[in-house]
Amino acid sequence: MKTRRKFLLGTLGVLGTTALGGWLFRQPILKRIAMSQGDFDATLLTYAPDGETACVLTTTATDGPFFFPSPLRQDVREDREGVDFDFKMQLVRHDDCTPIEGANIEIWHCDAEGRYSGYPEEMSHDLWKSAMFLKNNADWDRPDLHTEPVTESKYLRGRQVTDADGWVNFLSVFPGWYAGRVPHVHVKAFLPNGEQVSTQFYFPNEFCDELYTTVPPYDKYGKSEFRFEHDGVLTEGGDGAGVLLKMNRKEEAEGLWATARMGVKMA
Repeated sequence: MKTRRKFLLGTLGVLGTTALGGWLFRQPILKRIAMSQGDFDATLLTYAPDGETACVLTTTATDGPFFFPSPLRQDVREDREGVDFDFKMQLVRHDDCTPIEGANIEIWHCDAEGRYSGYPEEMSHDLWKSAMFLKNNADWDRPDLHTEPVTESKYLRGRQVTDADGWVNFLSVFPGWYAGRVPHVHVKAFLPNGEQVSTQFYFPNEFCDELYTTVPPYDKYGKSEFRFEHDGVLTEGGDGAGVLLKMNRKEEAEGLWATARMGVKMA
């Protein structure tokens, strides 16, 4: 199974043994390596609408290198520009859909220009800078390549506690994209029994393409060249499944909303 860690190790290995003529050659080489990861069987499940009784076990996914604890808050936007995005999620037990009350749910994602709070913003669309930052800062003994933050910023990160029906609701801005990954939102659940479950939610390509080419500041970089078949993280859960969110436009105001159900097993 190809993982993001193996991809990065392989990328840096190639760069270490290839005679690079200079900065202008580094980006194309890295991009070709990333885009060559095109054989992944990325199965995406569309989240069922409200009222659906079936509870799908949510596929686990890596936290990735850019996780650190989020503040307790519902509005995570801070000063970030972009289209408002209401993200409501229910945490339930797998099989019987019993809501899980009192769990801490954290979300984090990049901003409209692909930047993560806590980390160098200039590397979001620069594969070479991203690779060098991880090479020099990541914990390579961990599969998620965890990297401690290097700035104090915490935009687009938040934590809430599930209510009696298992729900949390975050107000954010719709994420953009950064080099090497398809657009996504990270979610981490800290269950009442002490267990932790991490996953990622994704967005339809067509929806993202329209937004990224027509709405500022997303249109600064245009649509993402990375598709689901290029994304090795989608296969790290074992069965290659990811959850695709159904995006909706608000009727009363500008903005977007989506709901999701996270099914987990508890010991």
